[in-house]
Amino acid sequence: MEKLLFMALLMSQTVLAQVEYQSEVLSPILKENAHAVVRRHETTFTVKSVGEATQRVRSVITVLDEQGDDHAKMVVGYDKLSKVTNLEGALYDASGKLIKKLKKADIEDYSTYSDYNLFDDNRYKSASFPKQPTYPYTVEFLIETTERNLMFYPTWMPQNEEHLSVEQAAFTVIMPLSLALRYKEMNIPTPGVEKTATNGTKTYVWKLANCSAIEFEPMSPPAREQLPVVYTAPTDFEVQEYKGKLTSWNDVGRFYDSLNNNRDHIPDDLRQRVINLIKDETTTAGKVRKLYRFLQDHTRYVSVQLGIGGWQTIEAEKVAASKYGDCKALTNYMKALLRAAGVNAYPALVRAGDNEADILADFPSFQFNHIILGVPDGRDTLFLECTNGHGPAGYVGDFTGNRHALLILPDGSRLIKTPAYQPSDNRQWRRIAVNVTEKGDATVEVQTRYTGLQQDDYANVIHSMNHDEQRSWLLKRIHIPAFELNTFVYNELSGSIPAITETLTLAVRQWATASGTRLFLPLNLMSALSSITPLTQPRRADVDLTTNYDFEDSDTIMYQLPKGYTPEYRIDPLMIESKFGRYTAQLAIDGDQITYIRHITMHGGRFPAAVYTQWVDFRKKIAKADRTQMVFIKNN
Repeated sequence: MEKLLFMALLMSQTVLAQVEYQSEVLSPILKENAHAVVRRHETTFTVKSVGEATQRVRSVITVLDEQGDDHAKMVVGYDKLSKVTNLEGALYDASGKLIKKLKKADIEDYSTYSDYNLFDDNRYKSASFPKQPTYPYTVEFLIETTERNLMFYPTWMPQNEEHLSVEQAAFTVIMPLSLALRYKEMNIPTPGVEKTATNGTKTYVWKLANCSAIEFEPMSPPAREQLPVVYTAPTDFEVQEYKGKLTSWNDVGRFYDSLNNNRDHIPDDLRQRVINLIKDETTTAGKVRKLYRFLQDHTRYVSVQLGIGGWQTIEAEKVAASKYGDCKALTNYMKALLRAAGVNAYPALVRAGDNEADILADFPSFQFNHIILGVPDGRDTLFLECTNGHGPAGYVGDFTGNRHALLILPDGSRLIKTPAYQPSDNRQWRRIAVNVTEKGDATVEVQTRYTGLQQDDYANVIHSMNHDEQRSWLLKRIHIPAFELNTFVYNELSGSIPAITETLTLAVRQWATASGTRLFLPLNLMSALSSITPLTQPRRADVDLTTNYDFEDSDTIMYQLPKGYTPEYRIDPLMIESKFGRYTAQLAIDGDQITYIRHITMHGGRFPAAVYTQWVDFRKKIAKADRTQMVFIKNN
């Protein structure tokens, strides 16, 4: 009898195991709006001590269509502080039949070394299954790792993208009784974590079930605000004999300072050179500008992912000798130069990236990926991006601008905000002269001045591309139906807010349309904004206009018409105003010369979902205004 019961239990477990590989049993709700479905996602993180842990992740994902094929690939990173002890994989057809299992020969091992990674001990293992001829199919991966860098605990986000649903997922953290776990839940269904204690350990378990796929709405907040996620962090940790606590931002700063203390000494001859360089400067800002230029002229950026998890800097003396360094090393070196000049400066940890979400300010942990330098100057702090070889001192752009940074101070580290650039900082000022022929063709001279965030892309192009590459890049940015780019010139202008001038000459085919005795002339040559597609369903998420939505554009276009044409009608001045910004356009006519002046100021920010229709309406009105054209009649 017992044998029969055991056989029945074994068979039922086998059937249940096969079900998770079968596609036909999937709920239609989980397939709706999804490219793939997470059938099972099981993560177990076991902390053995302050300096060692293991992690096991098993995932089973059914791929529904071609856009879900990325889930058939698994990439696992590791370095000298972590080890991949096991990587397995299997592929199943729609009925759950095994097609293929991963072999050792299918798993490739790569270094993350690149042209800008001079030294790097990071590596990754990669495994993937070949593209399948039919859908759906299911893939299973099992990854087991050991971790000896417990500055970082896992972030659990099984539904980590749009168009991905989750059937079942579980996250388990097992801690010794002597260690405390810190965690932050976002979008986790009630009741959240389940806690138990037994056999000398504490166990924390989070579960998800039947999470439908979502599609991110335009201008919506970061994924972490819309999808289930659990952040975890230690209270006590150890890495390569360095011990730390992690209960406050001051703890983060104290640990970073302990790793990098006394690494900012420079040779005596360099110290004397610094003193000579700044001898005529009487202000902190003047000394900073002079030494920042020295840094840019005499060092170059390379990525160096060595040291304690990449968090410990190369000594300033070595940077002085080698003339290169990563963000930590160049920041530390700049700090040393300023100290020699009698100027105090402090590292500032930041989460960098043009499209990176800001850190979670209420969850102290190692969320940073970059470091800049903060220089107190009166009531202000001047931030220096020490990896930038060409920008002005104090300008950080959108790479590290408008977000929290942890300023590492001797009397207690604290979060501060980096500069947020206003519309008046981010300007596009354009003057265009257009000569129009009777056939509607035009010769065009364009002079544009870009400032602040609007010049960032142009500055990168100037410093990273040759003339032919710049031309190809520029051709893709000019949105005129039919034109030839005859000449282009760029010039950089100095200032606390950087600026670039662009001079173009163009030949435009049939910009105006000739029809009988009439000439139809569109007024906005180069700066027209498109409308925003309205949603077909009620808006769910906030309208997030916090990235690159603070700007001013001014266009003055002077059209020289062919002789003998007069306007068929006049166009009144136009103003469109809302909480998102202000748009004006007006026209002046002086004989056969037409002057069109357009100005728009946009205000970024976070707005409630209910105002999305107002945003659509505002952009629709602007797009319509930007399509305005004049009609001219030829006099007999």
